Amino acid sequence: MGFEDKIEKDYLEDWKKTVIDKVQENDDIVNITEHVLHIARIIDYPNLKISEYMNMMNEMGKELTGQIKNTKGMRPTHVIEKLNDFFFDDKKFQPNISDYYNPVNNYLNIVLEKRTGIPITLSLIYIHLASYMDFKLHPVNFPSHFLVKYVLDEDSDESIVIDPFNKGRIMDDYVLQDLLNKAYPRSTISLSNDLLKKTNSLQITIRVLNNLKNGYMEVDDLNKIMKINEMILSLDSTSSEALRDKGIILYRNKEYEQALEILYKYIDLNPEANDIDRILELVKQIRNLLTK
Repeated sequence: MGFEDKIEKDYLEDWKKTVIDKVQENDDIVNITEHVLHIARIIDYPNLKISEYMNMMNEMGKELTGQIKNTKGMRPTHVIEKLNDFFFDDKKFQPNISDYYNPVNNYLNIVLEKRTGIPITLSLIYIHLASYMDFKLHPVNFPSHFLVKYVLDEDSDESIVIDPFNKGRIMDDYVLQDLLNKAYPRSTISLSNDLLKKTNSLQITIRVLNNLKNGYMEVDDLNKIMKINEMILSLDSTSSEALRDKGIILYRNKEYEQALEILYKYIDLNPEANDIDRILELVKQIRNLLTK
């Protein structure tokens, strides 16, 4: 049985039809939310009705606008305070600190039902609800910790950066640098405007998929890992990490020649990768297996 036969034959067609063919760089938050809900449906919840969860957010959005009117006349920080009150106090959304790496934290349907999630899923719902007030928030693909920002000045990109994982806290440069230092204790990464750029639909979708893949690697669910990895490659065929993981999956499935071909591509793309020694050792093992 070949690699493609080990995963459902039609799920990539579904993925292409519902997400790949529709992903645009300038997708609004409604489209992004739908893309992420489709991830949950395709990977784990085949009976999930996207419209039910979109309606759930629509009802919350209407309730929010019923409470907060005329945001145009309010200071941005005041709007953020009111949104935080609604999101965290009224609707009880909270960070899932005790079970952070559970893959289901990336499924918007589960986050909406349980009202707990991780930075990226809480941020997407937070942005979605803000849109009902005509309060434009932007997703930020910050390293290790997804964030949200409100742009005060488009020309200078002066912004208010918000952390929905931390009760909607407004983040200053000191706190953001501290976040980087804790995420990368062995490296020196300085805060820059590039790290706080608005991100797009494609990058968000890939980040959710990578989170899921890492979560399912923890429990070694090879079938889901294969599916998710192919979904990533269908969005970004040059993803070096996804190529590496495909090579490892092929090796585990005893498809050694295909594994070698993919791992060679990874080595060519990343000759200085941190895990290059481990991958070279795996290549050596595969070669030995093929010569027996």
